[in-house]
Formats: sequence, structure tokens, C-alpha cells
Amino acid sequence: MSLTFEEIAIAFSNCNSDAKSSFKDYLINLYKSKTDYENGFIISNVNNYILSDIEKLLSKAILNICAADNLIKQGYFSWGFVTSYYANFFLIQGLNRTQLNFTTWVSRSIDCVEKDYQKKNIHIIGISNSSDEHQRQFKRFFENFSHFRNRKGIDRYWNIGIKSFELGNESERRNKINYEICSDAFYELDLDNIEFKKIIKDNSYSPFTEYKENSQKYDNYSRRNLKLAIARLRMLTYTLNFIAVRNLEYQSYYQRNMKNRLTAINQKYPDVSVWIKELFQQWLIFDSEIVDNDDVF
Repeated sequence: MSLTFEEIAIAFSNCNSDAKSSFKDYLINLYKSKTDYENGFIISNVNNYILSDIEKLLSKAILNICAADNLIKQGYFSWGFVTSYYANFFLIQGLNRTQLNFTTWVSRSIDCVEKDYQKKNIHIIGISNSSDEHQRQFKRFFENFSHFRNRKGIDRYWNIGIKSFELGNESERRNKINYEICSDAFYELDLDNIEFKKIIKDNSYSPFTEYKENSQKYDNYSRRNLKLAIARLRMLTYTLNFIAVRNLEYQSYYQRNMKNRLTAINQKYPDVSVWIKELFQQWLIFDSEIVDNDDVF
């Protein structure tokens, strides 16, 4: 059963996102044995490590969004997809952590699931099959947020973000581009110049407002995957903002972090598309008016 916004806020109460080490480092420093991980164990009061990790994952995702936007506008469509893929991957990791139902890696894949959000207890156990870690984390994301499919969402971005990629499995496409020789990866040099420029033109516009693409010959998977990353960014920033509204200890850190991100983007990445900057300005802020509606969560 997924946590509601109020339950998430309670779980992360007394947290400020300013832990000096990661959750993974915390686990490593427990010096648990292989048998301990096979049998499983409970840890408590570690949610500040997790919240700190979420903040770092958010920053990583934002940087990848900016980079993907730049790449696909410059004609590097395949590598733009890989970059937007990682934005999505970091965001779903962050969203899974807000649910306290996620996996991490400590010499093997580790399952981390809350057992009592009020007491801040988390059950830790090793996963016997540690392959396909990316696939596992995406699967966990869809499980954690599956209830949204039958409920009213926060807004249209949520309704988009909870869905899988419309052009197929994200991890498989990333692997195909990176590791295989195939016709629909790194095809940019083979495009005729007219079609190439059509795709670049499409990539300059918001996929949320400009639905029809000028190029009809190729599936513009990099643009559509960036759209998905932006939608999931909305999901994560909304959830963190809700925690900040309910948690004064986190609120000041949240405001500081968001302000620093916006300042850095404006100073260092002036060529980010206007439509993305506008969404950053709407979402990378503290909104004190946000309210919970458990009909949607």
C-alpha cells in the first residue's frame, strides 16, 4: 500500500535533507554480514539519509534534463535520449524513496521497504537476483504509483509521469542505443538534411503544447522521453514541497536548495529552452499554498 502525502510528511518529520553521508554509506558502515542481508533486518531513524539522497537525485535529474534539451536541439538525438533516460532514472529513484519502497546497492541489490512510517522503521533484505537493476527500479516505480491510474491526478503532468514510455521499455532502448548496433540508434548522419532540420525544429518546442511533429518519418523518441522526465520532475518536486510545508525543519533547507538550483541554471545554462525554464520557475520554488487531497494519493 502506497503512502499518502500526509504519511510521507510524517515519515520525513524531523529531517532536514542535510545528512553528511548517503544512505548507502550508512548501510556499509553497519558492517552487516552476507547472512544478515540474506535474513533481513530492521533499521530505524535513517530517513534523513534518504531525504538527502532524494535531494541529490533531484539535482542530478535537473542537470540531465538541461543536457538532454541541449543535445536534441543540436542534433544529437540518440545521445539526447540516453541523457533524458538518466533524468528519468534519477527521478524514479527519488520518487521510490519518497514512498520508502526502493532498492539500493551494497555489493548486491538491497530491498528497502518501510514497515512502520510513524516509528520510521525500514526492513532491509538482500535480493537474490541482482541483475537488471534498472529494470527493477522502474518496475518498483510503476508498482508504487499504480494506484494513480484509477484516480484523479494532481495535474496533467502527474497523469503523464506515472505512465510508461509510449515507445517501449526505457531501459531496453537505452541498452540498445548504448550497446548494440541497430538502425534506429545513432542514425543522425544518415538523415537527409531536410528531415534532420525538421526534427531539430520540433525539439525546440514544448511537447506539452506542440503535439504535432514536423518530421513524420521517424519516431522522435528523445523528445518524447524528455517530456516524460519533465512530468516526473513535477511529481518529485510536488512531493518534496508537500514535505516542506508540513516540516519546518526541512522547509528552510528546501527553499535554500531550490533557490540555489534556479540561480545556477540561470547563470550556467542560459540556453535551456524557454519552456523548460518556465516550468523550473514554477516548480523549483516553495509553495506554501499546496494542500493535500488524499483522493489523489
